[in-house]
Amino acid sequence: MVTRMRPEMRWITSCLAVCFAACSAGNEGASDGPTSDNVASTGGGDSSASSGGGGTTSAPTTGGTTTSTNANTSATSGTASQTAVSSASVTTGGTTTGSSGSGGSGTSDTSSSGTSTSGGAAGATATSSGTGGGDSTSNGNGGATSTTSTTASSTTSTTGGDPSCRGGSEADFSLSGWATEAGGTSGGQGGETITVSTGSELAQALEDKQDSSTPLTILVEGSITPANSGSLTKFDVKDVSDVSIIGAGAGAEFNGIGLKIVRASNIVIRNLKIYNVAIGDKDAISIEGPADHIWVDHCELYAEYQNVDKDYYDGLLDAKAEAEYITYSWNYLHDSWKTSLVGSSEDDTFDRKLTMHHNHFENCNSRLPLFRGGNGHVFNNLFEDVHSTAINSRIGACIRVENNSFHNVLNPWISAYSDELGGVELVCNYVDGDSEFVLESDDEHEPLDCTGVVPYAYEQVLTHVDHVADLVRAHAGVGKLSDPTDF
Repeated sequence: MVTRMRPEMRWITSCLAVCFAACSAGNEGASDGPTSDNVASTGGGDSSASSGGGGTTSAPTTGGTTTSTNANTSATSGTASQTAVSSASVTTGGTTTGSSGSGGSGTSDTSSSGTSTSGGAAGATATSSGTGGGDSTSNGNGGATSTTSTTASSTTSTTGGDPSCRGGSEADFSLSGWATEAGGTSGGQGGETITVSTGSELAQALEDKQDSSTPLTILVEGSITPANSGSLTKFDVKDVSDVSIIGAGAGAEFNGIGLKIVRASNIVIRNLKIYNVAIGDKDAISIEGPADHIWVDHCELYAEYQNVDKDYYDGLLDAKAEAEYITYSWNYLHDSWKTSLVGSSEDDTFDRKLTMHHNHFENCNSRLPLFRGGNGHVFNNLFEDVHSTAINSRIGACIRVENNSFHNVLNPWISAYSDELGGVELVCNYVDGDSEFVLESDDEHEPLDCTGVVPYAYEQVLTHVDHVADLVRAHAGVGKLSDPTDF
């Protein structure tokens, strides 16, 4: 039996679930399912077709927003603690907003409780309370290490909006997120600048940098192709640090050949169009640890979706192994089967400490992202026309999903295809009436509730959920910066 709920039905189901919980005074749990990673040729992935029994989803809306909040963080250097109250609000028709305080590093205990009001009838109110959430710890410089655990918890539903969702209405392109922690990310700032126009020139510049400690900015002009790259099938940004690779002016393009960042530190990739990569690792951009402090900003990455086999290309923007302190921002990723992988296998659960914000995902099948283990922060992204799964939290991952906008998306958030579920912390997300949650098989579940580790300040760049779609459409991708070297 397929669990398929349009948003209006999910709202009714959510209210009934809360009423039932009030009578039974029990907590709703999520069961583990078998592994089903058969989409990807390497690294596993989201399944594009499945059947069988399913479950129900939490916090649905009709043309509205699902919210869950986490507030009142208190932290000191070294060890910090926080007490948070989480809730989810749902509306039928319109924008629902919620609220959240800044996250922090430290140990967190979460409880959830609240009231469910069932659409208009006077006195039709049921209350439910329970406990859930997990402990998240982060210590050292900038949260150098962090651990998370997640547990299922009850969900509170109510009609009407919460005007306390945070965020502004203007675009801010400054670096934010995990890449700012533990020393930050500056790329080649303060060093030498060279310009390249062929793949062979780019490869030589990267090779020369291996013997230099001077920061380097590489400006790329024109089109980089396999034909002007000698015998290369990819560009290895390897055994280097303090490097920026930036498309000059309106942006350069990599047509049919991609970048691989490995054994590298303090790398900025900006204002590049990379597409149709079917050679080498078949990724547009791949980050493979050990690597740290990587910022991918204002790029356009795409392949093909409808007219090719799912394995013809691989990912658009992947992070694997011991890669950490990563921010993806203001990128346009589209037309892809396997868009953004975080963790290449069921054993690859390193805490990559990754932030994704103000990215535009369009016409993709899945992996937006597929996130195995560790902590993530996914905020202010626009998701359009997603055909299988969007945010897939797996194997104990905890992702704060905040102020995102979902339009015609199947399964905006889910925990699927791993024996161990992952969690999400839902904060002020907009889900339109064309989106739905469909749990088709025994290994597709609603995620657990968790509290994300977010030690950095990001209020300056945070956009209110009402403005996300317009702002991201206008500013994500290449050619949107007056001076891409200025950051």
